[in-house]
Amino acid sequence: MKYKLLALDIDDTLTTGGADMVSNAVHHELEKASKKINIVLVTARAINGLTKFLENVDLPPQYHVVENGAKVLRPDRSIIYEHYISDDQVQEILNTAQPYFLETGFLADEQWVDDSHASASVTGLSFTCTSKEDEELLKGSIAELSQNFSIYSGRHWTVSEWRAVLVFHKNATKGSGMEYIQKQLGITKEETIAVGDGMTDLSMFDAAGLKIAMENGEESMKKAADYICPSVQKDGFVEVVRKYIS
Repeated sequence: MKYKLLALDIDDTLTTGGADMVSNAVHHELEKASKKINIVLVTARAINGLTKFLENVDLPPQYHVVENGAKVLRPDRSIIYEHYISDDQVQEILNTAQPYFLETGFLADEQWVDDSHASASVTGLSFTCTSKEDEELLKGSIAELSQNFSIYSGRHWTVSEWRAVLVFHKNATKGSGMEYIQKQLGITKEETIAVGDGMTDLSMFDAAGLKIAMENGEESMKKAADYICPSVQKDGFVEVVRKYIS
């Protein structure tokens, strides 16, 4: 199979700890792969986070998925479509989740912030839970609301003992963003490789013919993968390029 589209998560797939710089080895393989295949970044980062990352890699203009699929960008980085959570819905989520989280964050005005005064522009919310029990109770309380949302949970990004829950518009998924881009480029699911590590990346696999998980990824990702590459700390992406694209 000749693959035509490479869909890549960023954090803990290409970089560690939310960094904007990749290793020299990953930088080289990204540049090399971009001459042979369409590379689309598919991330929960806000637009400003994607922009900072792109400033440090040599990739040609391309479509990208940001804010977990709440927004899809054209190659000139203008927004094609966007899915917001309304002000009333944000307040309803906060009210029902209140007993179960330590802290929350808002994806608003194209960046992650600790507080949102312009809640009409919110595309996502994050919750930090200090126990698995609170994580499950929080997820359950949001799932019972009248409005459906995309809800994800998994390991916390800074404290290993904590858990994280992310909430987005019901139509905001990485997989749906990939499917839109596939149509624009005339590329099929079977011609697509998806590489990721975390809780929001599973929907990427729904839109890919070849599913690759990082060794450092969530167990759910590794169970669903066709192939597990070395961890981000070992520059696992390098092996992906050499094995499937070179």
